Amino acid sequence: MEQYIAQLIADILSAQRPNTMLSPVSQEKAFESHIAAVERYISGEGHEPIRTILGLDEIQFPPVERLNDEQMSNVISAFEKFLSSWNICLDLPENLPISLQYELYINTLDECVAILDFGTIHLEVCSYCPDECTLGEYCQCKDYKFDPLEDSNVNDTTIGELPF
Repeated sequence: MEQYIAQLIADILSAQRPNTMLSPVSQEKAFESHIAAVERYISGEGHEPIRTILGLDEIQFPPVERLNDEQMSNVISAFEKFLSSWNICLDLPENLPISLQYELYINTLDECVAILDFGTIHLEVCSYCPDECTLGEYCQCKDYKFDPLEDSNVNDTTIGELPF
């Protein structure tokens, strides 16, 4: 398994975005390019699954049961580097077990993303509904309960009134 994991990590790292230096362009051209990229992002044009960018499918990742914590950690580290090179970040709580992190990284393969030269695309796995969240007991939403009627900034005289 060690040899397979080493090859898998090499394949993941080889799919990192090439670090090419762009030739200097005028501020006007850079602005036009930026606006065009934003328009493509908003329209959904050019979105593609992470599996296509990576060149690997879920089946190529061994199941959790076949890996030890170190192997999963090494695959996750390579996956993070790959995503980061493409300006993508998977937002996970810090207290997740390594096996759940591994599974969640693999689940990102189906996510469609736009490739941008600026900013970062954040992938979230939390559904913001603790009872239905894929993070289960590790969902942090249960720690943040918002009730506008109990909010300290809202009082009885402002409820129902327009802000202007």
